[in-house]
Amino acid sequence: MKITGVREFDDIVGEGSSTLFYGVAGVGKTTMLMTIAGNICRKLYPCIYVSTEDTLHYDRVARYPERYENVFFTEIRDFDELLKYVVEVLEFIPYRVLFVDSINALFRIVAYREDSIARYGLMLGLLWKKTWDSKGYFFASAQVRAGFEEDEEEIVASGTNILEYWFDNVFYMGFEDNKRFIEVVKPVEMKGFRRYYLIGDTGIEWVVE
Repeated sequence: MKITGVREFDDIVGEGSSTLFYGVAGVGKTTMLMTIAGNICRKLYPCIYVSTEDTLHYDRVARYPERYENVFFTEIRDFDELLKYVVEVLEFIPYRVLFVDSINALFRIVAYREDSIARYGLMLGLLWKKTWDSKGYFFASAQVRAGFEEDEEEIVASGTNILEYWFDNVFYMGFEDNKRFIEVVKPVEMKGFRRYYLIGDTGIEWVVE
């Protein structure tokens, strides 16, 4: 089944139930999720797309409605509201594919709270379990922060340890010499495998190497 459009990536995604894409702003994380939704939601449905920030391309949905006719879009702007949505709403919806863009944007706002990590872990665990039980797929994007290790800048997703625990597959999206690329972080046996891409009118367009 075509998921991302790259055979090696699709094989990885198909082996797990949860997949995370993280990277810097503007690299195309939302476009990747929208591309996957357009590829698979016409066959695996219903699909739910939760946006937690102003990145959703409604203009693309309007231009190509047939690609997203089985996708229910919703916007959530509060972490507690997102957790409530997971516990009280998603539990009773028979969806097959879930997208959350982005999974850590709202968590970063409340990370100072004493119970934030526990609540964040609970939410991710519930999402993983429901996806596993339904034999579906869970895709998410994650914002990044800049950290420093041995005087070198390192790009990491906020809440990295929690995210890597709950996601079966992790991909890093970045820039190299003004070119966009996606690189496998997890599973470790494919770590470092990358492909370059462009952002086109209908979504991700892979560069033939």
